[in-house]
Amino acid sequence: MAILGQIQRRSSVLIIIIALALFAFIIQGLIKNSSSLGNGNINTIAEVDGHKIGRNDFQKKVALLQKQNPGISNMQAMQSVWNQVINEAVLNNQYDKLGIQVGSDRIRELIVNNPSIKGAFTNQQGVFDENALSDYIDNIYKSKKTNPELYAQWKNFENSLLESEKQKIYTDMLKAAVNPTLKEGEWLYHFENDAVDFKYAAVPYRTIPDSLVKVTKDDILSYLKKHKDQYQTEETRSLEYVFIPLQPSVEDKQKVEGELKDLINDKEIFDAKAKDQKRLEKGFKNTTDDEAFANKYSDVKQQARFFFKSQLPKEYADTLINLNKGDIFGPYSLNNQVYLTKALETKMIPDSAKAAHILIAYKGALRANPSVTIDKTVAKKKADSILKLVRKNPSKFADYARNLSDGPSKTRGGDLGWFTYGQMVPEFNDFVFTGKKDQIGIVETPFGYHIIKINDITKPKKAVKLISIVRNVEPSTDTENAIFAKAAQFASEALDTDNFEKLAKEKGYQAKPVMRIGRYEDNLPGIGKNREIVRWLYNKDRNIGDVTKFDTDKGHIIVYVTGMQEKGLMPVEEASPLVKPIILKEKKAKMIKEKFKGNTLEEIAKNASAKLGVANGVTLKNPIIPGFGREPKVVAKAFVLKPQEISQPIDGNRAVYVIETLKLDKAPDIKNYIPYVEQLKKQRQAGIAQDVVKALKEKADIEDNRAIIYQ
Repeated sequence: MAILGQIQRRSSVLIIIIALALFAFIIQGLIKNSSSLGNGNINTIAEVDGHKIGRNDFQKKVALLQKQNPGISNMQAMQSVWNQVINEAVLNNQYDKLGIQVGSDRIRELIVNNPSIKGAFTNQQGVFDENALSDYIDNIYKSKKTNPELYAQWKNFENSLLESEKQKIYTDMLKAAVNPTLKEGEWLYHFENDAVDFKYAAVPYRTIPDSLVKVTKDDILSYLKKHKDQYQTEETRSLEYVFIPLQPSVEDKQKVEGELKDLINDKEIFDAKAKDQKRLEKGFKNTTDDEAFANKYSDVKQQARFFFKSQLPKEYADTLINLNKGDIFGPYSLNNQVYLTKALETKMIPDSAKAAHILIAYKGALRANPSVTIDKTVAKKKADSILKLVRKNPSKFADYARNLSDGPSKTRGGDLGWFTYGQMVPEFNDFVFTGKKDQIGIVETPFGYHIIKINDITKPKKAVKLISIVRNVEPSTDTENAIFAKAAQFASEALDTDNFEKLAKEKGYQAKPVMRIGRYEDNLPGIGKNREIVRWLYNKDRNIGDVTKFDTDKGHIIVYVTGMQEKGLMPVEEASPLVKPIILKEKKAKMIKEKFKGNTLEEIAKNASAKLGVANGVTLKNPIIPGFGREPKVVAKAFVLKPQEISQPIDGNRAVYVIETLKLDKAPDIKNYIPYVEQLKKQRQAGIAQDVVKALKEKADIEDNRAIIYQ
């Protein structure tokens, strides 16, 4: 009572404290977002050379893309739309500068000639009905308010046609500007046909072991700075993680096994309505409705069916195939499930058959084509008539199927190929697998009436009809709590380590790396979709060595930050695999060149322990030195050397060379170089649309505000 009195007396003070705390929280949030609120970027997703792309329109496009592609994630849709709108923005700037426009008449023409549109508005006579299309478009515009989603989809379709046509005009203009000269055609002719013979002395880089050449971090950094345009990287984060799965314990599994064992035999249960308050409940062994009993206690819907030995789990196949009617096997485990299986019947049946059919569908039948208008009675009469025809002329079955069947197999003459027992719907399956080769008959299924011809059937094999009670083994609350405690303990210890991988190994876990995670990714290798982790990685307060734990429905992920790369020059560690081989080659070349001494090629080869050789008839188009592969620098030098002149050492792709030109065979001039001009033109026009967009994006001033919206 004394405590209650103190709380009542101090309640006003508590209210003031709580209010101040809430006020501070709100102010902190406003300060945090002040930059985005102040500069107006919160409503602009991007700005491309002064052209603003609105947030609302962008998000509508993302939502529409996700609706059209249900399997795509929010981040994948966002990235796809981002690429689309940036491409459109840089191109539209060019369209505006060049005055490229597409009139409404041209858009109408594109709509009318669109293959999808033509197919959708073709009448029963197979003729395109433009009036029907016009009515459809008018209705879309009239229903702008009542059906805004359909209107938005249509406008998006029209805009895509508009953008595509503008880009075509722009690309055609670029292609028209590609006009190689006759001189360039002449150059290409000689590039392909002039040939040179030369001698060489070559020392391959591989003759010097990598262990004898030291490449330091300073060497790599110096190289990166000299070639910084080639080694730029985007903003990324890297991590190591340990996954501790939520798995059931041995005790959890034993509990389920005990519950299944308790279902085998009959047992007395309490029944308040009975005279002696007891009632005998039949178990799995004596139940009269095996399938209903199994489904009552199973976590997975069950259906009794025949199994061949090859279809049974390998570790239990011998036991299950030899069960007799009424035998029960189990409980036994498969993955994280426990089975209790009862044999209902055994018999000899074929395991595979080959058949053909003619399907006569009727209105309302499963998957019936909308063009099918006959009712069930008419369909049955039609099927009976066809059955009489094919029984009289079995050899013409395929022809009848092609002309009369409503099924997709009609193009194959009704042939269904080989299929296994149980693969077809029950009525179809029973007819085929209880029949004989060449037997023809009719059955009804949910798809309609089938005239079936059995083309082949395998010899009968032993099969057993089984029904199972299948129980999932889930972690109990105690197990989940124990796993949670282990994960929390490991995460706590990881806070104080500078070697996450070593700590994980000591604790019996495996640390796995995930490198170069982009800001807008949500699907992480080994982890799967987890946007929460990416958001955490890109928090402004994040540092290398930070650790946290993420709880999922499948387990706990302990994440350790190993790298934080901002946009700019690639870090030494990341660039090392790319740059180190280049520096190694440069240093080896320097060591090799020091050995190249002498006045003749033979002297140089002897002093440098080089390989002597001759290359004959080598062209600039195919600059291949036998035994060494493509060496364009070396071959180009051979073309400009005077005969019998010895070159300075040349750093090739595979070796360092010294060469001596023997003979230059210049191809005779020809009267007409136009074919070579056309060849150059095609080469330069190929991929011009993609290349120009890439170049425009690299040149454009793009302000990316996605980080404000997509946290």
